[in-house]
Amino acid sequence: MEHLDTLLSFLTATDEEKDYSVIGSFTADTISGTCVYCNHCQPCPAGIDIGLVNKYYDLALAGDEIAANHYTKLSVNAKACLHCGHCESRCPFSVKQESRMDEIAEYFSSARI
Repeated sequence: MEHLDTLLSFLTATDEEKDYSVIGSFTADTISGTCVYCNHCQPCPAGIDIGLVNKYYDLALAGDEIAANHYTKLSVNAKACLHCGHCESRCPFSVKQESRMDEIAEYFSSARI
């Protein structure tokens, strides 16, 4: 939230106050462990669109029923995870996608969508 507040303050800032160098301070280590849907993890050997699966999950957790419905229509979802580690080895944000795919699969298998 602190980063968001900082960015939104630019909307009312004067020209002199606008110092866009702050954007460069948002690095992988400040959001380590959080999927940002960048798809650096691709391609998935199982064919999972990892970024999209994560996005639908995060939105569903926030109460977005449409995202949850979209997840159920994916031809390949989190249940297909092979736990091969390919995505984790490529992720610049150190997301533990194997355990996250298990968490996502469990959530959607028990959710009433």
